[in-house]
Amino acid sequence: MRSVLMFCPQFRPLAGGAERQAEKLSKALVERAVQVMVLTPRLVRDTPEYEEDGGMVIQRFPLFDLYRYLPWIRGLGPLNLLSIRAQTMRAVSRHMNGVDIVHMHIASPLTAFALQAAKKTAVPALCKVATAGQKTDLGELCGIGVGGAQLARAMIRQLDCWVATTQAVRESLQDWGVAPDRMAMIPNGVELDGNVGATAKSVVARRFLYLGRLSAHSQRDIPTLIRAFDRVADRIPDAELALVGAGDLFQETANLVAQSRNRQRIQVPGLQEPEAWLKWADCFVLPSRREGLSNALLEAMAHGLPCIANDIPPNREVLDDGKAGVLVPVGDEDHLHDEILRMAMEAGFSDGLGEKALQRVQERYSIDVIAEQYILLYQRLTNGSFGETP
Repeated sequence: MRSVLMFCPQFRPLAGGAERQAEKLSKALVERAVQVMVLTPRLVRDTPEYEEDGGMVIQRFPLFDLYRYLPWIRGLGPLNLLSIRAQTMRAVSRHMNGVDIVHMHIASPLTAFALQAAKKTAVPALCKVATAGQKTDLGELCGIGVGGAQLARAMIRQLDCWVATTQAVRESLQDWGVAPDRMAMIPNGVELDGNVGATAKSVVARRFLYLGRLSAHSQRDIPTLIRAFDRVADRIPDAELALVGAGDLFQETANLVAQSRNRQRIQVPGLQEPEAWLKWADCFVLPSRREGLSNALLEAMAHGLPCIANDIPPNREVLDDGKAGVLVPVGDEDHLHDEILRMAMEAGFSDGLGEKALQRVQERYSIDVIAEQYILLYQRLTNGSFGETP
């Protein structure tokens, strides 16, 4: 495997979970002597068109969006989509020389157009998707309006390989009509800190952390977490909770905290770098109503933190059916309260779970393990053996 073109509909400085995963994977591949170019539209003014970082090349292409510059004009949808298609296909075509694999992230209109450009060559293309249920990538693509459903059908028909991050995502792809022999399962990866196991741990948990978006789109049940912790704090006078993140529900979250009895022990600092908070915490709590595959959960496990998460399929898969963390029913305030209290009162319980979480992520979710899985998948796609029974 010599060269991979990573196509991302957006990339840093606009970086969510999918973009951070693409960057981690790209750097891990570079360490294995694979040439990687990340191709992405230039969506933020003053970002460079060309950039190098640790051997990874980032190439940003100009993208003129009619809606951005002419928002008052109605009926531009079809024309705008055709314009974006032409710009995206031209950018991809310019960078296909010497490429062995086109690796796309998120099924979006731009990704569909990148696939059309790749299909003009003999280079195999794959797309990684990370959402299941009602908000699947293909469902979101169909929802863009004119042309969305046609793009989704074309991707299902033409893509060489779909990569699902969880079993739930795989099942959603099958529901959309993707054939099982055109799917691979490779989860998200996380970087490991070799010093985690050597650090001293608390006998019981006192500092509880939520790390992630505070938004309606992310579907996190923060109100239930606040109420459950408030009850724990009534009994544990030195317990603390931090809700680290930003989004359209930030002010609503801050208002809920201000109304709680133990508001002085709940921090809502906004969007911050996660590393310091992961070191601060004794326990990570993820109250997901819906999830793809939580990067924050993987990062907490990689820091050796015991984890409490809502019992939905992706969290259940990551936490090994409750062997590597605590699972609680969605919206069950009493159960969540009991498990937080147990972490705070039962000596050794949190430490044992933290060790199991770290072992789980080392064995299955290390970015090094994930990079090797992708290299094997790339090789099977390029030599024509993908889809065959191993």
